[in-house]
Amino acid sequence: MNRKILATLAFILLVGFIHAQDKFEMGLKAGFNSTSFNTAEDVSFNNNTFNNVKSDFKSGYILGAWSRFHLLGSLSLQPELYYSKKSGHTEFEEGTEETLSYYSWDLPILANFTILDLEVFKLYGLAGPAISFRAKEKAEFSNPIIAPENDNSNLLKSTNWNLQLGAGIEVMRFSLDARYEWGINEISTHKDFERKTKALMFSLGYRLF
Repeated sequence: MNRKILATLAFILLVGFIHAQDKFEMGLKAGFNSTSFNTAEDVSFNNNTFNNVKSDFKSGYILGAWSRFHLLGSLSLQPELYYSKKSGHTEFEEGTEETLSYYSWDLPILANFTILDLEVFKLYGLAGPAISFRAKEKAEFSNPIIAPENDNSNLLKSTNWNLQLGAGIEVMRFSLDARYEWGINEISTHKDFERKTKALMFSLGYRLF
């Protein structure tokens, strides 16, 4: 799956570079995120019932590349590809907790629209879908009664869809943006762990050309 992602992005970038060299940009990016695997407040599983389940945010990171195809006026298409770690903490009751880390290849396809363009800096907005392909995951349970009865290594689906909305500033070759990401689909592979992701992301980019 990862090879298909890389090959697809490479093809898109190559076609864009050949046919629109004067309207194409590419760069690198790195940043961090704060993620929660938003779990239903009331759940029952493994013959146990938990009420007032709390989902807390934990920090992670992103590392990858971005590209930009200038379309019309202030509108551009901005595909990205980055490796991401998203972690969350869930408290079922005092002393009964789960810490989950989800590593994935993320592929956002965003609309980039210029809001303000000055000589010193440019302000822009971002919006669009993002698909996540699971690379691996790690779950830690403080109490064995909350651990799923079958395989603990595949708690989350291999492919998940999200929406991103954010804004950023660009100064010379550098860009800094902030985004909020909403999970569209239920991501759990277990019916007793109904959840969707939500994340706040910050990243620093550098334009290569």
